[in-house]
Amino acid sequence: MFSILVSTSLALFGLLYLLRRQQESFCIRIEGIHLNVKRGRPPQALLSHCQQLMQDARTLKGTIRGVKKGSGITLSCSRSIPASYRQDIRLFWQKQPQPEPSVRT
Repeated sequence: MFSILVSTSLALFGLLYLLRRQQESFCIRIEGIHLNVKRGRPPQALLSHCQQLMQDARTLKGTIRGVKKGSGITLSCSRSIPASYRQDIRLFWQKQPQPEPSVRT
């Protein structure tokens, strides 16, 4: 009984993970002074802004994800990025013209 519950839970977790990944337009990983695009094509302006933030604070570490919502993309920053930097990134993103989400085939 317990093994069925565990396997069902793992299957549901895997399905939710795959559904979330499908909604991601891009994923940026920040670690110290290194910026790595894990998935997708984030706008160059966002990458430049993140580079500038990394020069100011060389200890940043975390991820920034662009998640498709409706006809636009919203940002989701990991909690390991300090709140002041998350707010700065979100304010920058709100001022930018929103790119159309790319269609995966």
